[in-house]
Amino acid sequence: MLDRDRIPYISMLASGDFEMMEPLFNMYLAQLPLAKYRTNIAFKHKGALFPECTYFWGSVFSVSWGFKHIDVKEEKLQESRWHKYEWVCGLELASMMYDYYLYTRDEKFAKEKFLPFTELVILFFEQHYNTDTEGYLKLEPSQALETWWICTNSTPEVAGLHYLVEKVASMPQYLLSDSLKLLIAKVDKILPPLPVMEVNNKKMLAPAEKFADYNNVEAPELYPVFPFKLYGSGKPDIDLAINAYYSRNPKGSYGWRQDDIFAALLGLTSEAKTGILERASKWDKEFRFPAFWGPNYDGTPDQCHGGVLLKSLQVMLLQCDDREIRLLPAWPKEWDVDFKLSAPYNTTIEVDYKQNKIVRLKVTPEERSKDIILPDFIKMP
Repeated sequence: MLDRDRIPYISMLASGDFEMMEPLFNMYLAQLPLAKYRTNIAFKHKGALFPECTYFWGSVFSVSWGFKHIDVKEEKLQESRWHKYEWVCGLELASMMYDYYLYTRDEKFAKEKFLPFTELVILFFEQHYNTDTEGYLKLEPSQALETWWICTNSTPEVAGLHYLVEKVASMPQYLLSDSLKLLIAKVDKILPPLPVMEVNNKKMLAPAEKFADYNNVEAPELYPVFPFKLYGSGKPDIDLAINAYYSRNPKGSYGWRQDDIFAALLGLTSEAKTGILERASKWDKEFRFPAFWGPNYDGTPDQCHGGVLLKSLQVMLLQCDDREIRLLPAWPKEWDVDFKLSAPYNTTIEVDYKQNKIVRLKVTPEERSKDIILPDFIKMP
């Protein structure tokens, strides 16, 4: 699940550490044969399912799967209810691969790795679930992360499918196989809408179309903000996401919680500022080094705590949507900052901001300067 071990890898894109992401992608690509085999044995259909909590070679953690052979299991799924129907992992990895392609424009990577992987992940959902009376996929049974265990159309999976179908369809068509083109066109027509609910007369994103059995503290209703960037600064209907952010329960800026990232991507500067200050000051006093954050939900040092801190800072400074570059979209105007970050299309942005002014701005390549959007409070020299 993204809010645990994969957030530090996402931070690497803005840091320009592209080559350090390749081992993660290659690990999951190496698991593809087992993922396809497991899907065929358990469900008798095509595609690839990547459950949460797998060893690096692809099998599910023994404590999650159980200790019975699949041939004698009545239900060909892991026994742990924490992740039983939490099937967003493959969608998350595919979205990370798309971002990698967007930043590097590596068409060989897209054609040989990202697109074949994504096709099998999307194919799993198309094959596994039936359509309802209106002709939309009905994701049931499903669960919304570890939080809601009994769901119909869980938001993380629905958001992930919408995001990937949209992004794959927007890519150069010569990169797509014929089978992927057909699959994307078919799934696009049968995807259910993102779940929305009304609370205290306010409409907002929901954890799922139907949800029950509350067990944990993630905010699945905000996955359409991150990692599946369907809502955010400059995008339509942002109030649906902002209302969901303020209604989330519980709240917190520690561990693998993503509250600070959500706030920054929604342009909520004050909330993002408060969150990262709290997060940066929380470290395990039993250890000598301040970067040994924790204890939180799991052990110390907590890499996810630091990963969220880094990612939050990055998106407070820079947010990108395809070619669009939003500069300082959630940065406190009273904070001076000097930074260099990577952006899509092999772009780097260097900024020195002091006393409400950008005193130095370098965009490489220079032609990408036309894609920059500045907040209203910024003054240029």
